[in-house]
Amino acid sequence: MTGRQLYEQALVLLGLEAENVTYLEDMAPGCINQMLCDRNYEQNALLRAQGYDTALAGDSPVAALDSLEDEIPYEERFVQECFPYGLAALLIAEDDRVMFNWLMSEYQQHAAYYAPCTETTIRGMDE
Repeated sequence: MTGRQLYEQALVLLGLEAENVTYLEDMAPGCINQMLCDRNYEQNALLRAQGYDTALAGDSPVAALDSLEDEIPYEERFVQECFPYGLAALLIAEDDRVMFNWLMSEYQQHAAYYAPCTETTIRGMDE
């Protein structure tokens, strides 16, 4: 998914037409980069769950977009299900606090689904 596709999904959530809010497009890459930082922990957990050893790389560094045409280098499904809400919230934060709160709540709930669990072995009391 590209930054542009994510931006377009966020606009749909806001019920806005791209040609009517061109000023938001300039804000989008910075907002997406902030979300990439915020959700790096979940991304690394997803990679570890798929068998990648992120510890060798010191966990993968946080990616950053230079433009909306760049691919978002996180798990596709994670980005599709979570990031549109976060981006929409960040874009509307100054204009509509009620909508911001709802979108941010959805963003947090969707991100929580991808929050990692730690697997541990269960040992008996006598060990």
